[in-house]
Amino acid sequence: MNHLKSFLTGKYILWLILAIPGIMATVNYLKGQLSYDMMMHITGEFAGRFLVISLIATPIALMFPTGRAAKWLIRNRRFFGVSAFAYTLLHTIFYVLEYPFSQIVNEFSEVSILTGWITFFVFIPLAITSTDAAIKRMGPAWKKLQRWVYLAAVMAFAHWALLGLQGEHASMGGALFHFAPVMLLQVYRVWKQRRECSK
Repeated sequence: MNHLKSFLTGKYILWLILAIPGIMATVNYLKGQLSYDMMMHITGEFAGRFLVISLIATPIALMFPTGRAAKWLIRNRRFFGVSAFAYTLLHTIFYVLEYPFSQIVNEFSEVSILTGWITFFVFIPLAITSTDAAIKRMGPAWKKLQRWVYLAAVMAFAHWALLGLQGEHASMGGALFHFAPVMLLQVYRVWKQRRECSK
């Protein structure tokens, strides 16, 4: 019974749960049941959501140091971070496959697109060094590298918000809804850690 519980609450089931939206969206897209715009919407939103979850782990743990949910978030935040990259990669692949190279190059300088590319490129080294072996090999340098995730988050928010303003019903609502809690919690994290250091 304990083995079954460990399996159901283990990393393999979590990986499967995190992958399901991407798998289902890709299958439906290839079947012609999902439009390109909807595919980009789904992959972009899940990339943002998983990035948000990975970023709120530390401030939530500071707020509720003995909470089970906080401990679970801390234990699994790397999975959410890697999943954010996986959905960003999928998002990028479909974008590159949809348009001719010349159009991609022309759009690269647009701020709304450039911020997306910056997010993608920042994510690459973070994802590559997300393994236990990389953490052990890099030592303290690993944490310094992982701080680049904050740049990725700012760029992801800008990408989402700016694209939202370009639509027929221009709105930054989606980006703000997902990233505002992160901003507030990160402010709390900085305040809390500085307060602890000053004691």
